[in-house]
Amino acid sequence: MKYGKIIQFFLSLIIPTTLYVYYYPWLYNKVNQFTERGEDLDDQMDFVNVLIMFLGQALFTIFIIAPLIMKVWLLKFR
Repeated sequence: MKYGKIIQFFLSLIIPTTLYVYYYPWLYNKVNQFTERGEDLDDQMDFVNVLIMFLGQALFTIFIIAPLIMKVWLLKFR
């Protein structure tokens, strides 16, 4: 069970990172070919940097935001 949570956590980081690095710039550039409303995006992002960004965001959410939400929730339903 513990390993399942760890795998789930890392997949929840890798999937958005892959989307952000590869899919979204590619999709934007494809749409931009038809609309010609702006410059194409530079799709040369570093995978590890984006992974670190999502890891930082996940840790911030887990250790800062979640305890605050739990505290408010516990005070509300006491």
